[in-house]
Amino acid sequence: MPFRNDRNSFNQARLVPCGCSGYIFTQGDHSMNTTSITISDIQIGERHRKELGDIGSLAHSISDDGLLQPIGVTPDNRLVFGYRRLLACRDNLAWTEIPAVVIDIENLTHGEWIENTIRKDLTLSEMVAITDALRDFTRGGDRRSDQYRKNGSGVTKKEACEIAGWKMDKYDDAKKVVENAIDELVSAMDKGEVSPHAAAQLVEEPEDIQREAVEKLGSAKTAAERRGILKTVRRLKNQKKLAERRKAELEAPLDPDSVKIFHTPLQQLQEVANLKSGSVQCVLTDIPYDGEFVSQIGDLARLASEVLVEGGIFICFVGQHKLNDKMRAFDEHLTYQWMGTSRWVGRCNQMHAVKVVSNYTPFVIYTKGQRKPDEWTKWVDTLDLDRQEKEYHPWQRPLAEVESLLLSFTKPGDLVVDPCGGGFTTAVACQRLGRQCISCDIEKAYVVQGLERLANAQASEEAESLDGTVPIDTDLIDNEQAA
Repeated sequence: MPFRNDRNSFNQARLVPCGCSGYIFTQGDHSMNTTSITISDIQIGERHRKELGDIGSLAHSISDDGLLQPIGVTPDNRLVFGYRRLLACRDNLAWTEIPAVVIDIENLTHGEWIENTIRKDLTLSEMVAITDALRDFTRGGDRRSDQYRKNGSGVTKKEACEIAGWKMDKYDDAKKVVENAIDELVSAMDKGEVSPHAAAQLVEEPEDIQREAVEKLGSAKTAAERRGILKTVRRLKNQKKLAERRKAELEAPLDPDSVKIFHTPLQQLQEVANLKSGSVQCVLTDIPYDGEFVSQIGDLARLASEVLVEGGIFICFVGQHKLNDKMRAFDEHLTYQWMGTSRWVGRCNQMHAVKVVSNYTPFVIYTKGQRKPDEWTKWVDTLDLDRQEKEYHPWQRPLAEVESLLLSFTKPGDLVVDPCGGGFTTAVACQRLGRQCISCDIEKAYVVQGLERLANAQASEEAESLDGTVPIDTDLIDNEQAA
């Protein structure tokens, strides 16, 4: 049988010998006379198909397996279909005669169109099956004997792929999908919704991820969306991991004293809170942006350098005003790594001295010494916010923003210090995410308010259903390394 299936006219047909000069071409309940025609008598005429492909391979196949399907001509020997077969037999095999079906058709163009378009090519899974069949059977249809296999003769994978008409790497990918993927993914590959290479990578994922990927493919409106399925899968996996991580953190038992806030200047926090040197994994704070606080930047940097573990992280929202002075002070005690930005929508800040309207706040990333490569996780240096939160302090940071930073740079159980508590958003975020926290503020009113906020947040956490979700944009911590 030919490798293409469901041809309009002849796919299920066969040639039956009839006398010494011709054949009967049978299909279903119908039969058509097939005769051997002198090739030089055939009138080719104008052909619309210009790209003829590998005629040499076709000739090799005909030489080895015979002509499985005759050409078609009109009663006056005008070619209807089979142009490639005719060329292979005439030019490569030097045949002088060729089996042909005689068809009475008026419009040759219509016949050529039917032959080349009204058909269904093999799906990729069917191509895998036929390639495997070529490897399992010798020519002539006899299964290879043990002796035949031991001799190493027969059809190799490379030869089978060449006969079937595709590359080995594509066959390997498609075969992996056929043998290991869920049925829905095999079907998506067969429909052309996903490439064999991408599908082969999806096979490595759990079945629930494969199903979600197929659903995404089904709803994709553009080819670009379908090509981006692997990126979508990574995002799905990271969302699931983040949800599981969030749920575990919420369900983990917390020490009632794991989050503490104090009414004290930052310069006295280490003594008041009995903070030991090298005991803190992260310092995360939002300092006053005005020029008056610049004189205290050195004290803040010294505190961070003293309490942080080696490679510990220091994150500080710094504003633009006198940023150079602030960073010089940080540089004396810590190691600069990066600068990020926090952008928001809505009302912007105005600096009249330089006539600028700003809708972002910079934050700096420093470390104590050098952080080990495996201690870094992938993070995005631009945080986009759809709203501001100012219920507890005029310069309060949004809770989702602080949580995203904690998730990127700390682990459950880590100790986090915020020496400029303000609205104590860092403390609340640590409480929600299972981190220990020590924070302080010089204003007693904010400390009292912070204690109330922590109590309310704890009550809210205990009342809500732990569904494993986290109110942050997971794209901010799309950790492909973990995927």
